[in-house]
Amino acid sequence: MIMGMEWTTWLIETTVATSLAVLFVLAARQPLRRAFGAAIGYAAWALVPLLMIAVLLPTAGQRLPGAVAGASAAPILPPSMQAAASSDFDPMPWLLAVWLAGAIVMAVATLGQQWRFQRGLGRVARREDGLYQAETILGLPAAFGLLRPRIVVQRDFDTRYSIEQQALIRTHERSHIRRGDLHVNAFVALLRCVYWFNPLLHYAVRRFRHDQELACDLRVLARHPRSRRTYGEAMLKTLLAANPSPLACHWAQAHPLKERILMLKQPLPAAKRVGIGATVLGLVALASGFGVWAGQPADAPKTESVYLHSVPGEPMVSLAATDEMPREVAGRIATQAGLILTNPQALDDSGKGVSLQVDRIPARSALELVAGSSGMKPVFQGRSVTFVPVDVKR
Repeated sequence: MIMGMEWTTWLIETTVATSLAVLFVLAARQPLRRAFGAAIGYAAWALVPLLMIAVLLPTAGQRLPGAVAGASAAPILPPSMQAAASSDFDPMPWLLAVWLAGAIVMAVATLGQQWRFQRGLGRVARREDGLYQAETILGLPAAFGLLRPRIVVQRDFDTRYSIEQQALIRTHERSHIRRGDLHVNAFVALLRCVYWFNPLLHYAVRRFRHDQELACDLRVLARHPRSRRTYGEAMLKTLLAANPSPLACHWAQAHPLKERILMLKQPLPAAKRVGIGATVLGLVALASGFGVWAGQPADAPKTESVYLHSVPGEPMVSLAATDEMPREVAGRIATQAGLILTNPQALDDSGKGVSLQVDRIPARSALELVAGSSGMKPVFQGRSVTFVPVDVKR
């Protein structure tokens, strides 16, 4: 149950963080692009994984595992008593199964789409110029491959494009490879599998890929500023893919080609302008990341698991305590069980708070848990209970 709660908390928190980041980027991408250039508009998408990581980091108010002294004890019943101790339905295993099923279905669909794309290429042969030539023409040229990236062109590549256009296309696809866009696309595909239930993320993917292409176009134009017209003509000569790859970088996908061609008419952003945009984006990233990180609630006190032992006919108790004095918790246990504490003040020497939550466990075990946090142990004589140091034998 505890692991189920941790899993759902992680999934909910990261879903909220990524959704907020996606909403911000969707609203800001075009203003950022107009003000500072396509590179800054594309870089804004880095806020999505940034906020996801920020929400997973422990805050100053949270305790790192193994770093807290005097952690409280949380009881766990032995296996023979667990079924009898709780009859509540636990939905966590079912929720986990549904999530895993959805993630697997999404992963299979993604791999199937990639397989159909590569199968549709037909026979692929290496060319003398280092490119690879397929038997088809749809959706090419394209770069794909995580371990061994390659650029695949259509069968009529040499006749469809001029020599200058071929050089521009090679520069474009090699820029994708050098910048790590293929690996970024794989990460995006992984996010879609993990958060398959979030329609906002699926909606954002096409906009992300569009911004990726615009940023790549800008890099090519920066190297070939006098080839704008040739570059645009090469775009118009390309046939869109019927089954585009979720992992590849296509020269021309189902992106708004009109917007890409219109960008060719705009002057390249000055270095100072791009620098200002990077600074603005960096400040937004720091502020939003810190806000998400600092806004997390503090963890509950760290707990340790112990097994409880019962005696037939022994009174059972139920209670919850959060950082309370051991004396007070022991008194509540004694009241429920009808016991008399002869020296409850002995539990106050440690000055440590006790945190625990128990449901129908033996009173003897509950008192052992509370006394143990103060280095004491209970000694029972009828209904009277005396606390003595753990190294004292009675």
